[in-house]
Amino acid sequence: MNRKTDQPVKKITPLRLLKALWIFIPLILAAAMYFLLPMLPEFTEYAVSRGLFKIFTIPVGFITSLLPFSLTELLVVLAIPGVIALVVIFIVRMKKSSRRRRTLLKAGRFLAGFVSFALFIYMTAHGANYYRLSVEQLMELDASSKSTEFLLKVCKDLAAHAAEERELLAEDENGCVKFDEDIFTELTRTSNGYDALVEKYPFLWTSVSRQKPVMLSYYWSYTGIAGMYFPFFAECNVNTEQPDFVIPFTASHESAHSRGIAFENECNFLAYLSCINSDYPEFRYSGYMNAFKYCSNSLYSCKKELWAEAYECTTEGMRRDFIAENEYVDRFKGEVQQTSSAVNDGFIKAQGVSDGTQSYGRVTDLILAHYEKQQSGDAS
Repeated sequence: MNRKTDQPVKKITPLRLLKALWIFIPLILAAAMYFLLPMLPEFTEYAVSRGLFKIFTIPVGFITSLLPFSLTELLVVLAIPGVIALVVIFIVRMKKSSRRRRTLLKAGRFLAGFVSFALFIYMTAHGANYYRLSVEQLMELDASSKSTEFLLKVCKDLAAHAAEERELLAEDENGCVKFDEDIFTELTRTSNGYDALVEKYPFLWTSVSRQKPVMLSYYWSYTGIAGMYFPFFAECNVNTEQPDFVIPFTASHESAHSRGIAFENECNFLAYLSCINSDYPEFRYSGYMNAFKYCSNSLYSCKKELWAEAYECTTEGMRRDFIAENEYVDRFKGEVQQTSSAVNDGFIKAQGVSDGTQSYGRVTDLILAHYEKQQSGDAS
């Protein structure tokens, strides 16, 4: 007998140990995925990205897409009072408990279980996709370095297409592009451009059909974030405070995440590709404009004279849109945005992307590769 409690000492058996530690099984699986999958890209591609990821994302995404509002936004709004409430409950229970050590262990077990399951869901619903085959491989693109002359040619072509599409769009009182439809209608058009791509690239199929406008977009803009894919809800969230011409590209970028693409430059590329394949001119314009922005920025870093030559191909209307975007960014600059960017940069680097947020700009290589493939007569 135990002299202190007069209770029999419970013998530790394998079954009892498993019952006590089973909550850490998801954590172990998540860690195994994190460390092993980078060495197994083909296994990750077919077993995880086209297997586990789809099994989780398709039903969850279908359900959350039925709701017109952002569950992610609701979670963020409720997070602070929710955490405060849990802390208060914990303190009250500790004060009332006659066995505080047991109460503390229960709370610790709950927290450990929550983190364990959250990490496993994250790896299944998004994190593992960093280790699948690249879009360059899946779409048979050659993303090797191209000449600055070819880059200039692509910039000019993108500008010409953007100018052509802009003629089909309405303007606001400041001469900038504006939507004809409400934001909910516009965002439901995001999947239209992907429909043509899915026929040729089935790995892009998904059931997440609704991109969610964030109601608190004005305040969200202080973080500098244009959009966010929340894997736990398989939900695509879009900042609607930004100029209208940017929104279709942002929505298409987040949609790429919901289709199993993790790398930001690859999402940018697929956003461009889906936008220019859309039936809607505002999406095509958004795709060409954002592609021009990335490609011309790359050209600027190579040769400023050639950048100036490319910029001359833009119209006055296109320039007004670019100015509106710059003014939007400048309006919300500050410490919050710097902190948010640092956190986002650290998060991306933790996934094995060495250049962090700078990886967004590597979309230029994929756009040039797509143009080169088009010239050979084999591209969407």
